[in-house]
Order: sequence, then structure tokens, then C-alpha cells
Amino acid sequence: MLNFGVSVATVPTHTTDISVTTSANSPVRVAVRIRPIEANIPGELCSRAEQTPCIEATGNSIVLLPTHVDNDCSQHGGIVGGTRTEFHHSFGSAVSQQEVFDSAVAPLLATFASGQNVAIMAYGQTGSGKTYTMGMGMSSVSGSDESSGIIPRVLEWVFTQAPSKVTIELAELYNGKVNALTAGNQHAATAADALLLLQIGLRRRQTAATNANAMSSRSHAVFTVTVLWPGQRKATKLRFADLAGSERLADTQAEGKHLAEAKAINKSLLTLGRVVAALASATPTFVPYRDDPLTFLLKDVIGGDAQTLLLACVAGNEASRAETASTLAFAKRALAVKHHKPSGMLAGRLGSAAEEAKRRIAAEAEAEKLRNMVKQLQAMVELLQLQIAASSQT
Repeated sequence: MLNFGVSVATVPTHTTDISVTTSANSPVRVAVRIRPIEANIPGELCSRAEQTPCIEATGNSIVLLPTHVDNDCSQHGGIVGGTRTEFHHSFGSAVSQQEVFDSAVAPLLATFASGQNVAIMAYGQTGSGKTYTMGMGMSSVSGSDESSGIIPRVLEWVFTQAPSKVTIELAELYNGKVNALTAGNQHAATAADALLLLQIGLRRRQTAATNANAMSSRSHAVFTVTVLWPGQRKATKLRFADLAGSERLADTQAEGKHLAEAKAINKSLLTLGRVVAALASATPTFVPYRDDPLTFLLKDVIGGDAQTLLLACVAGNEASRAETASTLAFAKRALAVKHHKPSGMLAGRLGSAAEEAKRRIAAEAEAEKLRNMVKQLQAMVELLQLQIAASSQT
């Protein structure tokens, strides 16, 4: 269980309920997880803000608490709190890895086994527990103890279902470029095989120390498990996306290479935000998937054919209020994501384009048939010419 041995005092709340629809049939289910507040570090100037909670989980709701800290370390940016938002799941700081798996992840596995693609994506600021929760850190990739993350637990489950074939692939998006961390799709015969391949790939992932996190992921990582189930002709994909954390550049004080990394990370996350906003729009609108390699890579995860779980991870202390509020705002928009079906003029144009494509294909097939006939006739003429020449010599 995530526990740093800190007793967090209860903060009185005066909240305003926000009505948010959490349909069971939504293509995106949203869970919020609060990271435990770390133990006080002697000599830290921001200790009070770091030790004071700004958020709490109540049932399936998340409450952004009123601010009780007034100092330079409370980067609330005017976000004073006092709001309650309902999500599909909310996990307080004392919730274990097993509880997260049982409540939010296990229900998706039946969908996966039925032949539908599934995706699990972790979003949040640097140091909020995304990699730990997903099981993409070296400390949480093991499937043998309580601290193991979602991925090891899912892999253990997959191989108890007697799949016909399993392949895995790990890639990262670093500074706008997609890099393979495994040699293509690797066959895995057991959960241990899959975990070993994952560990080998994770050693190649870009990480670095920043002011926000001693082992900050400098890339977005996407881990894909492709399974062919018995009796099914088409393989099903389970995709995990561990997104690099959003960062306030002024807080991280990044320079040089790390500054360029942070800018690339923030750019891709901003584009992801625009994609989610477009998919949550009440009317069909242009979705800018191609504006960034990340959103193009995740096209089938958000708004595609996959059933998706978004894990919004938050630090939960007063010093992280602004980033926490930003993550919650993204999570609320994701609740409204829907699969848009083309309609009206757009559907008409798509239909006309499809019919035109069919006519062109048919015409090309007919032309190819005629070309073959011409070649056959030419061959016959050449043969007759040879026969005539041979007869004249005799």
C-alpha cells in the first residue's frame, strides 16, 4: 500500500456539487488517484504547503478543498477550491494497488476477452504516481508483491485465460519522435516472459532528475499487449499509455536538454487536451489527432474503438493545487468523450467519396483486364509472325 507514514489531518470542507454524467456505456471511464503526502523534510521552505492536503476522495467523488495556506509555495493561481466532482472511481491516498486493480481495471478485462480493444492511460503532473500505478517503474513492474502495478497484474491474468498467442511491444515518444524500446512485436509464452521483455525495454526509457521528481520520465511510454483468443480470428489489443508528467517550467527550473524535453512534453499534452475537448464537444467537430505524434499514436485509445480507462493521478498537497486542478479539469472533459458518428453533410460527403472510390476501383479493374487481353493478342500476333517466317524459309 502506498504509505509514507504520514498522518494527514482532516480539513473542513465547504463544497459545491458539480453534476457530471458518468455513464456506464461511455467509451472512456475516469478514475482519480491521490498520491500520499510525503513525510516532512527538515529545512524545506515549503513544508507547510507540502504537508497540507488540497483534495480528498469521498465515495466516487473528488473534493478540491478550500485553500488554508497563504504563502509563496501554494501555487493555487486563484483556484480556491470548494468543489465536488463525481467520477467513475476515486481512490484516496490509502488505497492499495490491488484495490485499484480490482475496482477500475478488472471490469475491463471481460471486455478485452470478448474481443474488444482496451486501453489504460495514466495522466497527471510529474511525481503524482502515474508510473507506479501503471507498473512501468522498475519498482512496480514485478508481479510478485503488493506494490506491483496494473500491467504485471493484467499480464498474470492474461496467461491464466489460456490465450492462443500473446505478443508485446514497448515504444516511447521522446522529443516528438517515436522510438521502439523492444525489437518489434515480441512473442511471450508466459507472464514472466512478458515482464522480462518489459523490464528490458524500460531500461532504455528516457528518465532524468528534475526539481519535481528524482526519476522523472522524459518520454511518453506506450506498452501494447496483443492477444489472439481461442476461437477468434482477429487479435485484440490492450494498450497502456504512461504519459510523461505535465510540468510548470518555472517550478522545475529545467535548462538545456531538459528544457527542450519539458517543452515537447507540454506541447503534446496540450494537443491531447484539444483532442479530448473536440471529442467531448456536443456537436461533431474536427479532431486534431495529427497535430502531435502523441495524439496520432493514441488515436485508437481516445475516441477510437477501444474501451478506455483514464487514470488521473494527482499529488494532493497544497503546493500542487494548480496542477491538481488542471488534472481534474482534464479528467472532467474526458468524462464527456463520445464516439462521434459522421452525420449530415459530412456523412454525405464520405458516402459520395466512398462511391467514387468504388467506381474508380471497378474502372481500374476493367482497364487491367483489357490490358491483359491486349498483351495476349500481342503474344498471339508475335507467335503467328514467327510461324509465318518459319514456313516461308521452308
